[in-house]
Amino acid sequence: MSPYRNILSALLCGTIACAPALANNCDNPQYRRYNPDKCAPAQSFSFATTALTATGGAAILGGVVALLGGTSSGGGSSHTNTVSATLPTYTHVGADVDEIQLASITSTTEYNRNNNSYNDIRLAYSLARGYTGAGSTIAVMDGGENSFHGTTVAQFASGEIAPNATVQSYQIRDDNGKFLSYSQIGDIITSARDTNIYNFSWNATNLGADDIVSRAQMERITSTDFITSMTTAARDNDAIFVIAAGNSYHAQPGAFSALPAVIPELSGHIVNVVAWDSATGALADYSNICGVTQDWCITAPGTELDTGRTLVSGTSFAAPVVSAAIAVIREAFPYMSSEQITNLLFTTARDLGDVGVDEVYGHGMLDLERATRPVGTELVMISDTVSVRRTTARVSAPVAKSIKSANIKFAFVDGYGRAFNADLGDNVSVKNRGIGFERLRENRTNKMTFGNLEMGFKHSDLLRGDGFMRTESDNLMTFMGYNARFNIGHATITTRTTVGAINPTPAPDSMINGFSNIYTASAAINAQYGNLSFGIGIPDTIIDGNMSLNIPAGRNINGNYTFMKHTLDLATEPSLEYTASYKSITAGFVDNPYGTDELYILTRGTIKF
Repeated sequence: MSPYRNILSALLCGTIACAPALANNCDNPQYRRYNPDKCAPAQSFSFATTALTATGGAAILGGVVALLGGTSSGGGSSHTNTVSATLPTYTHVGADVDEIQLASITSTTEYNRNNNSYNDIRLAYSLARGYTGAGSTIAVMDGGENSFHGTTVAQFASGEIAPNATVQSYQIRDDNGKFLSYSQIGDIITSARDTNIYNFSWNATNLGADDIVSRAQMERITSTDFITSMTTAARDNDAIFVIAAGNSYHAQPGAFSALPAVIPELSGHIVNVVAWDSATGALADYSNICGVTQDWCITAPGTELDTGRTLVSGTSFAAPVVSAAIAVIREAFPYMSSEQITNLLFTTARDLGDVGVDEVYGHGMLDLERATRPVGTELVMISDTVSVRRTTARVSAPVAKSIKSANIKFAFVDGYGRAFNADLGDNVSVKNRGIGFERLRENRTNKMTFGNLEMGFKHSDLLRGDGFMRTESDNLMTFMGYNARFNIGHATITTRTTVGAINPTPAPDSMINGFSNIYTASAAINAQYGNLSFGIGIPDTIIDGNMSLNIPAGRNINGNYTFMKHTLDLATEPSLEYTASYKSITAGFVDNPYGTDELYILTRGTIKF
């Protein structure tokens, strides 16, 4: 006889195995406890646990549980939850989501049915961002469509969290409540070829996660076929298995939760789930804690969840909440691997209990707001291999004006390589040319004069940019001008008009892909009377020319970055410059239509020795 047979018999005695002796009446509390499928209560489940057999290979895992709630026999001592957790509050969340969007979601009957639990995982934000789990398939490995437990788990595997996810129910126990053999369950896992999320709302009753020491041990107490089916699904389908921790109020979850500790291929493919009680603001009083699985464990609401017909409690129902959240992430970012998704869920979970990862709550509370917004350093992809940090790019007025008026969207990536859309105009600001400095260095202009005509070249900041729109700093303008000078009474009037051309060069790490020839014009008139002079003019202004951008557009399902070309006309409204001079001192004011106005004072002089 298998060494686990006596354990299994002891587990079954007093539960389902002994249930026929009870009065066949749902008014009998013991009958209700052990027949939840037949006697769904009108209010809430008592912490009932249905113990079921599971045979496989040459050995039997001494009891497997469909985890309805908190009392079951099994290995591991009970734990004492001395940590009273408080959900942290965040003041800067969901900046892309307005109150009207949130209100339209949180005011629905379906949302309010589990309002507190959904608020704990901040579900409204992922829904407001348009993520509904579309494209993901969740395999609910349970009692099937005719089982109350199985249909309820399937309901929460999509429900309000991932309403557009596909949920497939697979019956892994027969109509008498007995689990199929582990080899048969392995065959079902293998047959679910399009599945990338598996929900296990059951676990071992007699072995804790800390009892598992090797893969060989797991294969003996289940079957080689069962373990192989899981590792194959992880490898070939990049699947994630979500496992309920158990409802025994133990210091360790059930044995299945420990699989990554002894099977490295499942690392990044397993999420262990403990249950939160939204009413008490702490771990549910029936839930096992994360224990040795804390590094791949997360907390989710599982107490008195409303199905629309009754209230249910158990890690069984916390698990599909996490499965649905994974479907949301897969929809939003289909190029993410399972390891990236599980790591994202852990990283973005809100810390509970002791600071950091702890043995009670693991990484903390599932948080769909944080999981669906950028995390870590944000980058702008210039090409498939070149990126720059996303900061506000400062560009000249012609560039800023053209970008802001074009309403261009671009994509940036976060620390997980996830692409998010943003308005390009919101990510650029005007970098003033600094007309005062241009005037100060005019004496360094290289030019030749022929009577009233002049021609030459000079340094120009007209198209200077930095950040992800950086241009090379040494932009030379060639120009040709005409000067006129005449007297009116004792005043001398000077006029000057120029036309110029620039051929700017973008930096290699710039979103700017290139420029056409840029043509400019300027005009000024100045009146001098003795040591005083006053002037008004139009500084160099672009009258023709364009700029091409290579704009990152996102990532496709294969993870490749996508780009789109965009060409902008740079012709702009001119600035107006007003000057007043006394001897060698000049004060100027520049009225910039697209940037901030400029005020400068300068003087020139020569020191002789």
